[in-house]
Amino acid sequence: MPAMRVTLGQLTAFEAVARLGSFSGAANELFVTQPAVSKKIRLLQEQVGLALLEQVGKRIYLTDAGRLLLNLCRDWLDTWARFEQSIADLQGLKQGRLRIAVVKNSKYFMPRVLGPFCARYPGIDVVMEVINRDRLLERLARNNDDLYIIGVPSDDLDT
Repeated sequence: MPAMRVTLGQLTAFEAVARLGSFSGAANELFVTQPAVSKKIRLLQEQVGLALLEQVGKRIYLTDAGRLLLNLCRDWLDTWARFEQSIADLQGLKQGRLRIAVVKNSKYFMPRVLGPFCARYPGIDVVMEVINRDRLLERLARNNDDLYIIGVPSDDLDT
């Protein structure tokens, strides 16, 4: 079997579609058009040789191959982000990405907290996702973000 040739853009688009359950949502997040995301997914599926996503009505579901690839994508994208941060550290730069997940009631005070931080470190791309408690705990369990803001932590987690 010949080696698969996939791009970082294809993997990033796939991960965003799988996570958000939406081609248009992924396009908005990635600052590209929805047709561009669709094309990347189509080319990725051609390389894999199997369907990765299944669309039923307006809902998107992962196939078995899609679930395997999503786990790999998350690991690889996390590894790449750590590499980028390590390079920035070696260069002495104050830049990178800070991923924050907050519960819905935190959305009122977090902008006031983040404002001074963003002003002091303009090279850091702060991405804050406002989600419900259950989704935040899922993200925490998978270590998807750099910082989590929650009112009452779960007793089940070793945090």
